[in-house]
Amino acid sequence: MNSATPCPISQNLSQQLALAKPRRVLVAYSGGLDSSVLLHAVCQLKLTIPVCAIHVHHGLSSHADTWLEHCQARCDGYQRELFAHKVDLPRPPRGQVAGLEQAARQARYEVFTQHLQAGDILLMAHHQDDQVETFMMRLMRGSGLTGLSAMEVSRELGKGRLWRPLLGNSRAQIEHYAAQHGVAHVEDESNGDTHFDRNWWRHALLPQIQARFPQSAQSVLKTIEVLQAEHALLNDLLEPVYQTLVDNQGCLINTKLSEQSWSIQCQIVRKWQERHGCYPLLADKQIRSVITDVLAARQDAEPIFKWQGNEIRRHNGKLYCMSSLPVIPRNVFPRAFNGTSLPPLPLGKLEQGIGLGLKPGQYQLALYAGNAKAKPINRPNKSLKKWFQEYAIPPWQRPYWPVLWQEERAGQERQVVAVPGLFVCQGFACEQGWQLNFKP
Repeated sequence: MNSATPCPISQNLSQQLALAKPRRVLVAYSGGLDSSVLLHAVCQLKLTIPVCAIHVHHGLSSHADTWLEHCQARCDGYQRELFAHKVDLPRPPRGQVAGLEQAARQARYEVFTQHLQAGDILLMAHHQDDQVETFMMRLMRGSGLTGLSAMEVSRELGKGRLWRPLLGNSRAQIEHYAAQHGVAHVEDESNGDTHFDRNWWRHALLPQIQARFPQSAQSVLKTIEVLQAEHALLNDLLEPVYQTLVDNQGCLINTKLSEQSWSIQCQIVRKWQERHGCYPLLADKQIRSVITDVLAARQDAEPIFKWQGNEIRRHNGKLYCMSSLPVIPRNVFPRAFNGTSLPPLPLGKLEQGIGLGLKPGQYQLALYAGNAKAKPINRPNKSLKKWFQEYAIPPWQRPYWPVLWQEERAGQERQVVAVPGLFVCQGFACEQGWQLNFKP
C-alpha cells in the first residue's frame, strides 16, 4: 500500500462513524493489537465529540496489571479518558475453559452496558478473520440461520449501540496499519493456548484449510453475506406477524404465540430476543426449552429460563425478556428523600417532574413491603401486595419497587405517601407537586 492509497481502516472507520452520528464514542480497549489499532485510528480522526476507552481487567493473567498500566499510558498520550474496571470471575472446574471464556465475555459486556448512554456507540475491533472463526465455531455447534449469520456490524447494546467497524478489514491490514503507524500493543500469552476453542481454530485448523483452499476465507465471508441477507429477509417477512404477538411493552402474548405453528414460534422467540438485545442469542435447543418449559408451563406456575446474564419469565399470560435481576442492597434503604436528588436504585430509575403529584417534603425512600397498607386518592386502604396485583406488576419486579413513606415522628404511625409510577396516597397530593415515576 503506497502513501497515495487511502488506508482501508481509516476509510471504513470514518464512513461508519459518519453513518452512526454518535453523541460519544467508546472504544473497547484490551491493549492487544486489534483494539490498539482501532483506538489509534479513532484518535487520528480528530473527532469533535468525546472519545474514551474502556478496559476490563479480568485478573486471569499475571500480566493483567501491566496491561492496564500500558492502556492507561497510551490513553494519557492520546489525551483520552480510560475507564478501567476490575472484575471477579467465577472459577470453572479444572479443564472447562469454555466456561471461563463465557464468564469473561459476560463480565465485559456488563461493564460496557454500564457505560453506554443514549446516543453513544461502543466500537469493538472484531475483523474479517474473527468473523470466519465465529462462523466455523457456530457451524460445529449446529447453529441455524441466525447463528451462521455470525457477527453483525451494528446492534443495540444497553442504551447505546455496539459497532464493529473493522469487520470489513483483514488481520493482515490491521498488522500493516500497526507497523506503518508504530502502534504499541501488548500480547496476551493465552492467545496461543489451543485449549481455548477459538485459538485452536485460529492456529490449528484454519491455516490447514487456507493452505488447501486459498480462497476459503473469502468463500466463508461470501456465505455469511448471503446468510445475513436471507436472515434480514426472514425478519422482514415475520415483522407483520411479530407485531400481532407483542403488546406495547414488548412482551410476547402467550395465547397468540401458542396459536402459531412450531416453526414460527421458534423464529418469533429468536426475533423477540434480538429485539430486546439479550445476547448471546439462544441455540435451537434452548428456544425449544423456552417454548415447552416456559410458554407451555401450567397456568399457576411462574416459570423462568436463565442463560448467561439473561432471563425469560412468564406472568399473567405474557413472556418477559430481561437481564438477570441484581442483588438488593438492604443496608442502603430506607433513606432520606427530599427531592433534591434522585438516588440510584438496584433496578430501574426514579424520574421526577412537576405537576399534579406528591406534596414536596421530607420523606423516607424504601423498597416494596407487601404487608404495608396504602390508600390512593379516592381508593380503599389495602396492602401493597394487593395493589401491585391490581396493577399487574410482575412478582419479580415488586421487591425492587421504590415506596415513599412519611418521615418517622414520635407518637405518629408511619404512612405510605406514594408509590412512584403507580399512585399518590390520600392527603399527600397537590397540583404543583412532584410527579414521580419509576421505570424498572
